[in-house]
Amino acid sequence: MENYKNMFSLKNKNALIIGGAGGLGKPIATAFAQNGANIIIADLRIDQANEIKDSVESNGKKFLAIKIDITNEQNTEDMAVIAQKTFGRIDILVNAAGINILKKAEEYDAKTWDRVININLKGIHLTTKAIGKIMIQQRYGRILNISSVRSILGMSQDYIAYCASKGGVNMYTKQIACEWAKYEITCNAIAPTFTRTPINAFQLDDPEFYNKLIKRIPLGRICTVKDIVAAALYLCSDAASFVTGQILGIDGGITIIQ
Repeated sequence: MENYKNMFSLKNKNALIIGGAGGLGKPIATAFAQNGANIIIADLRIDQANEIKDSVESNGKKFLAIKIDITNEQNTEDMAVIAQKTFGRIDILVNAAGINILKKAEEYDAKTWDRVININLKGIHLTTKAIGKIMIQQRYGRILNISSVRSILGMSQDYIAYCASKGGVNMYTKQIACEWAKYEITCNAIAPTFTRTPINAFQLDDPEFYNKLIKRIPLGRICTVKDIVAAALYLCSDAASFVTGQILGIDGGITIIQ
């Protein structure tokens, strides 16, 4: 009889969370540790990254924080060397770093555009390229990118660079999945709708904005961090070993209704 126990376990896996000090990266890292993974957090905010050190180690897991600028190619290569030297192998990569800068399209200057695109898209390539070399050598890997429903749905204004970058993330995910499948590496993305994090709390605290938003979502609420963590656990576990190149909407049905 087939044994289906522990299908979603990350026991003895080594997981690298880019942007692991952020509003999505930190709970993903915490959940991965609770489900058996050793944790590496790479982030500019090293003090905030270390805030979950005790939590990870209380689960009997190893923890390492690395300060990194993901838009700097040498930084990402150095990160990969440190991570591999410390942990031996990297089984899971989660690209959870991202920003948005609100400006109308006609006012979106080149400097602002470059900052959003560099972090949201260029940064994913640089970290994935660096860690991908390790995964290719070991012929195993789970890569998860954080996309957004804004990769396929526009907003009335202020999201031109963000939407463009997340659309790029979707196709980047699919192309990596195509190129690296032969190495037993999967690459998927999750595309949440609005989730309360420090980056967007000011929008969700606006009653008019919030009420308009949830009226458009069939399930009648915004996404929660727990919703995102559950999807991340699945896609980074061996339960999803035959799933690659997919963009999983964590959106309460907003993308299926006009």
